[in-house]
Amino acid sequence: MKKKLTCAIVTGASGFIGQALLRFLTRKKIAVVGVVRRESFQDLFQSPLLTYMTCSMEHYDKLPQLLSEKGLRPDVFYHLAWDGTAGSDRADYRKQCRNACCICDAAIVAKEIGCHRFVVTGTVTEFVADDLIKYGYTAENLMYGLSKAYAHKLLDIVARKQGLDYVWARLSNIYGGQNGSGNLISYTMKELRFGHMPTYGPCEQPYNFTYINDVLEALYLLGSAEKLSRAEYFISNGECRLLKEYLQSLVSLMGGKIGIGMRSDDGVRYQKIWFDSSHLQEELGFRPKYQFEDGIKEIMQDEYKV
Repeated sequence: MKKKLTCAIVTGASGFIGQALLRFLTRKKIAVVGVVRRESFQDLFQSPLLTYMTCSMEHYDKLPQLLSEKGLRPDVFYHLAWDGTAGSDRADYRKQCRNACCICDAAIVAKEIGCHRFVVTGTVTEFVADDLIKYGYTAENLMYGLSKAYAHKLLDIVARKQGLDYVWARLSNIYGGQNGSGNLISYTMKELRFGHMPTYGPCEQPYNFTYINDVLEALYLLGSAEKLSRAEYFISNGECRLLKEYLQSLVSLMGGKIGIGMRSDDGVRYQKIWFDSSHLQEELGFRPKYQFEDGIKEIMQDEYKV
């Protein structure tokens, strides 16, 4: 059973997933508060149902007052903000560790302002980090994944002490038309569009890519469900192929050449079981609408840059 949402608050609202979620929720006639760090947001998505608030992660304790001044009472709190999600910032241990405190601060605020649920996005990289430590690798994903896992454990304690209904929404590898983060899909498509040859390691590990539209639907279901039986769910479209098969499919649609095996192996290994979204499908009726190729075709038709 779904709870009717009238207002949602979204941190990390200027990011790829944040902007997409604002669009999704306002299309459902839900008022949204988008929390951003910067003062200027004219270049961001705009809607009569959307209110932007400037507040850094370190000052979330100011949010109750800011919301009260605007007369806004969110039903659900989506915490997407995370400083250092791409490139060398993933290996910045100071930056990564600060995020864990900010997640707990956001949870306390969610309880204070009366949200019925606190939804936080995790990552499949949490699983990867455990293996990287075991085998002594030093990939950039290590600090990022460990910090996400650490934040999850801290949040579990804080949420229970607060009596807060929260859910950890662990995400797969997300792709979509406005993702300029430099992940594998945006990197590959950008290189191919410029006539370059993107290069990779062996790409022999099982993998999953989930299109942003499916992710948004799943996040909405998690935020609007009257009751959840679990405190964590994995969001994916349920597919699993070898990484090289995804890349070969992409280049067959776009044309060009890719260089699989031209880079050294970074040691990152995924397991097929990690991409299982059956709990989400069975409990909440989540039905992914996009296979990998469907999402790529939609991006290619999109007016936005990858």
